[in-house]
Amino acid sequence: NEKSVWIDRNNRRYVPVVDERVIGIVVGRVLDEHRVDIGSAHIAMMSSMIRRCNATKIKPELKNGNVVFARVIAASKDVEPELACVNKKGKANGLQVLEGGHIIQCSLGLCRKLLQHKSPLKQPLLNHFKSFELCVGMNGRIWVRADTVKHTTAIAHYLKQCEYMNVMDAVGVLKHTVRALG
Repeated sequence: NEKSVWIDRNNRRYVPVVDERVIGIVVGRVLDEHRVDIGSAHIAMMSSMIRRCNATKIKPELKNGNVVFARVIAASKDVEPELACVNKKGKANGLQVLEGGHIIQCSLGLCRKLLQHKSPLKQPLLNHFKSFELCVGMNGRIWVRADTVKHTTAIAHYLKQCEYMNVMDAVGVLKHTVRALG
């Protein structure tokens, strides 16, 4: 309404919120749970009982260093957050173990911009690359994979430049990077 004010600040530390999608890195295992770094004050836990991380019924064995795209299912300031690789209906719906690619650490504000429906940051990528995957977590991490390492590098560089430049300047950097990489 007209009397409301929204204050958006560019946090660097992620505070987990239930139902947000995050990109995490498996850092260990304790009994039947995996410990996952999501960039918050606490390491998150992901139970193997609810971790079905792909569309099939097979549960992939997670190892240290695996990257997962997961949903926060429990969050509180006093306890470790809990993650799941399924939505509320038990479907994977894009939540999965992310193979290959490159992770970019960025501000939460850039992640919010990329997740906007008609984000001006995505169109230059669609104009320059015919095939790539982009996974944006609300925890300040972006995972990108393209058909070649050079394209993955160019996309990662472009996204990092979007953090500090306006879109037109970042597009110029993207064109220059694509030319330089061949």
